[in-house]
Amino acid sequence: MKWIGYLFSSLWRMWFLFSFFLVFILFIPSLFLFTAIIKNNHIVNHLTRYWSGMFMILSGIFWKVEFEEKLDPKKRYIFCPNHSSTLDIPLVTVAIPLPLLFMGKKEITKIPIFGYFYKKNSIIVDRNKIRDSYAAFIKAGEKLDNGLNVCIFPEGGIPPSKIFLKKFKNGPFKLAIEKNIYIVPVTIADNKSHFPQEYYKGHPGIVRVKVHKPIKVNEEEEKTIEMLNTSVYNTIFEQLKIYGSK
Repeated sequence: MKWIGYLFSSLWRMWFLFSFFLVFILFIPSLFLFTAIIKNNHIVNHLTRYWSGMFMILSGIFWKVEFEEKLDPKKRYIFCPNHSSTLDIPLVTVAIPLPLLFMGKKEITKIPIFGYFYKKNSIIVDRNKIRDSYAAFIKAGEKLDNGLNVCIFPEGGIPPSKIFLKKFKNGPFKLAIEKNIYIVPVTIADNKSHFPQEYYKGHPGIVRVKVHKPIKVNEEEEKTIEMLNTSVYNTIFEQLKIYGSK
């Protein structure tokens, strides 16, 4: 009877996509106004948060967020979540109540209309070009200098479903040390089962997010890139194990 589950998942994912684009179309006028004319990243971020929340609720996805420590809106952060689903970006958008820019792959910019707004309001990187990756981190540093927060998925992409947590790349940790700012581990649970890469799988429900205590680099001791990488990786790894046992 697996075909019944596959049919339900396929129909639900069609509804998910319909909800996504329906709400997006409603927000296009305001997004265009503050992206192309007035150019205000903070307002665009608020609009994106409302849009993400609306289409997720409409599609039956709800979220539960836990903060280990209250975030200070006067400080800048680099958020580092694990990456298991295309649902991760809208989920982090609604979970983090601060102006936030994502570092995302170039392929998303090819989506008609949506790709335009994504390109204008994100830090785009071509993962196949080392020079392009370097330029993306330079831009991320500039955004941090301008008072914005940045979200970087340290796994560098969505790994195969069999991988529990992929090895982290050093980019975001090097940037945190160079800018001497807080880096925040973020654990995302359930997205891999609720919205996996396979189209015939997935279902609505509640997804859990834990925003861990910010790590201040160079506060008590000189942290190396590898130390910071390991610290964030272990924090997320252990939390995923805890979520898995519940």
